[in-house]
Amino acid sequence: MEKTDDELVSEYLDGDEKAFEELYHRYNIQLFNFILSMVKDNEAANDIFQEVFIKVINKLPSYREGNFKAMIYLIARNSVIDFIKSKKNKNQRNNISIDQNIDEKHTLEDLIASGENPEKELITIYENKKLYEAISTLSEEYREIILLKHFSGLRFEEISKTLNIPLGTLLSRFKRAMDKLREKLI
Repeated sequence: MEKTDDELVSEYLDGDEKAFEELYHRYNIQLFNFILSMVKDNEAANDIFQEVFIKVINKLPSYREGNFKAMIYLIARNSVIDFIKSKKNKNQRNNISIDQNIDEKHTLEDLIASGENPEKELITIYENKKLYEAISTLSEEYREIILLKHFSGLRFEEISKTLNIPLGTLLSRFKRAMDKLREKLI
């Protein structure tokens, strides 16, 4: 039976390094993709990702049982916001995008060689790109909810804690975000 996050945190705090490794492996891919989707820069996402796990380690001694996943996403979100603010302060481009590595390197020959249906694969790539473009046009509060729900797999309760907004407000914003997406995609 798989241990809960809280059990692993407790074991790590008792000196078991492997417990933290398990937590890391449980969330590293999702968390990195969330960060990358917000900053759209692989190098920056890598830096932020490492910073997040350092902050997580430093925060664990004061962690109270609850929702580890929500805590790490809150730390990641705040780190991304700090990055964007610092980037903006340096008069650099301030563009949050969710263009999550849509693989445009596929050539028709690659698609045919892969055994996949090239037409179907190209349609999927095109539809995903349109979806990502539509999401990137949403306001930050709507975009963030969509990213946390659909691309990071958080439950609404976890998103509510991460963003520090009441669940009812979150659900209302999610519905409005989905309505806006539908309008843009139809």
